[in-house]
Amino acid sequence: MYWYRDGNPLSLLPWLGVLLLWWGGGWLLATHLFRLKNRERLVVGFGLGLVLYLWVTNLLAHWLPPMLAFSLSGGLILLAGALAAWRSGERWLDLADLKAWPWLAAGLALTYFFLLTGKGLAIFDEHKNLSLISIMAGGDIPPRFYLDYPLKHIYHYGFQLLGASLMRLGGMMPWSAFDLGKAIVWALALLLAGLLGRRYIKSTRGALLAAAVLAFASGTRYLLLLLPPGLLLRADAVVNLTGTSAFVNLPFSQALLTGWTIDGGPPSPYIFAFLNGIYDPLVMSHQGAQATSLSIFLLLWLTATRIRHRFAPLLLAVVYAMWALVWETTYGLVWLATFGLAALFYWRQREALTPVFRQHLAGLALSVPIALTQGGTLTELARKVIFGFEGGGVEARLHWLQAVGSGVAGWLLTWLPPLAPVGVGPNILGFSLQWPPAILSAHFEPLSLFSPFQLIVGLFELGPVILFTPWLTAWAWRRAQAGDWPLGVVALSSWIGFALPIFLQYEAGRDISRLTWQALVAWGLMLALAVAGRDVNWPALLRRAGAVSLALMMFGGLMLAGIQLTAVSTTQLAHRYTELDAQLASEIWDTLPYNARIFGNPGNATVLTGRLAEQLLDEPVTRRWQSLLTDLDLDVLVDYGMEFVLVSNRWPSDTMLDQIAALEAQPCVTLMTEVWDTSRVNFRKLYDIRGCE
Repeated sequence: MYWYRDGNPLSLLPWLGVLLLWWGGGWLLATHLFRLKNRERLVVGFGLGLVLYLWVTNLLAHWLPPMLAFSLSGGLILLAGALAAWRSGERWLDLADLKAWPWLAAGLALTYFFLLTGKGLAIFDEHKNLSLISIMAGGDIPPRFYLDYPLKHIYHYGFQLLGASLMRLGGMMPWSAFDLGKAIVWALALLLAGLLGRRYIKSTRGALLAAAVLAFASGTRYLLLLLPPGLLLRADAVVNLTGTSAFVNLPFSQALLTGWTIDGGPPSPYIFAFLNGIYDPLVMSHQGAQATSLSIFLLLWLTATRIRHRFAPLLLAVVYAMWALVWETTYGLVWLATFGLAALFYWRQREALTPVFRQHLAGLALSVPIALTQGGTLTELARKVIFGFEGGGVEARLHWLQAVGSGVAGWLLTWLPPLAPVGVGPNILGFSLQWPPAILSAHFEPLSLFSPFQLIVGLFELGPVILFTPWLTAWAWRRAQAGDWPLGVVALSSWIGFALPIFLQYEAGRDISRLTWQALVAWGLMLALAVAGRDVNWPALLRRAGAVSLALMMFGGLMLAGIQLTAVSTTQLAHRYTELDAQLASEIWDTLPYNARIFGNPGNATVLTGRLAEQLLDEPVTRRWQSLLTDLDLDVLVDYGMEFVLVSNRWPSDTMLDQIAALEAQPCVTLMTEVWDTSRVNFRKLYDIRGCE
């Protein structure tokens, strides 16, 4: 029951048919809107088609039924590609592009390998991702918050649309759709990195190097083990573990040698020394959104200077807008860096603002109103700013503007002595000043730049790529002045992303550390391109040092990948989901009314039904909700307006069986479906209580 709701692999055929439509459209667009080489068009066309398909689906699903939205989108992409080909007056497709079949074979093999790995793992935000995939496949686009259904979800749900399409059109289960979606975008990111390496390094080994660096490069925490033991022991007093890493429950020096066991992880535990809380390698990107963001990043890098048609900015606007729906932080970084570089060129070297660069700026500017209205994080934040926060109205908006003004002033004042501690100034949209400056890692409390031991740990967490940033920046600036302005954007966005988390803190430090991750990924790729590039004028010693650093950075990722191989022969549906859940989902998913009010464990009920199980988040209601899980009271459920009840033998109540029997005895209650295991101990049941008053 891992793969398909009806158990039939042929269920995937409709999705594959739609894939061919949007891939064909992307291939046509890549051919006629950009000047790409034959080896690039099929892979870039696949990426463009995928991005456009998800964006158009999101747009259509605002008004159309889900099956129609997911199906019609593929045809519209093909129509757009055909229109571009017809308007160009050239041959529609060059069959010489098919000579790139080794790239396609590599992509298929990578997808299969990543799918095997993902099938054996069930870690990192599975509950959130599965809930989004299930409800969006059921037609809830833009999605409402899965823990409080009246609210729109302030979240970047662009990647999860791919899983939703696999579930709706391909008949897959939520967990298999999630795993296959991740495998597809992982493979795509590596292929695009390979094309980038092939373009800069001009050899097959360049393609392999760029893809390998993207897949495995990480920080070098494990090198801390080479330091004198006394130094590590002294670090124990100032380096504190946080988040899931705190469950190790050991001092820092001992934690490095410990296996990091996590729910849903591989049979062999991850070694803590090889993990990283900032620069985790792509092979550890289990959410999928990161790999999708990287794919868009590489797509734009590959096509940025190759525009050949005046309609290309419209396409770029959509791609950028989709980036905002997938990973709004990197979209914002690149937006700032692109216009920042354009302003710098306008001031110092206006001839560098080529027509192609101006077209790109137009597409990026046009993406802003789209990003603010299409759904997702930026749309919901804009809605809150315009229409007010919880109190609403003009007064709330004025208070917000006053907070912004006072916050800016406060941040400026904090630079004057006496210096303030962490968290200075007001909290604005979750952000506040961080003082003293610190390196943020998801595994540690902030690592202060003013604490020698914390700084050492922070530098090893970042990895040796940070040592090469002066040379990488100089190289990128020279290339940008010579016409390769995308490399200048990559370098500038990396510096912005690296600096902001050092001086700003967010309500969830892990979230803002994504900016640092983006910077390190970009610098890692740049280092690979510079070390192996034939036209990069670096001294031999610097090249060798860069090569050694890349090897050290990739070693940790290779170790993690090896550990994950132990999961290939296993299958995990998802964390805390069993075959009973799969059997129930195959019977009831998308069968209840769209606005059905369901009582049950909010996560499980949402994933298995494709409908939002309510759990209002204000404290009194939450407490009452939790009490209902141990004392199932039909009258209270009716008073709350509940219509369906999903129960499980896993409910935390000693009298659960008696309560369920009492519920079944009510004449107004109808048992809709039930599933049992062979022991007749474990079960799932769905009741209809709409007839109760």
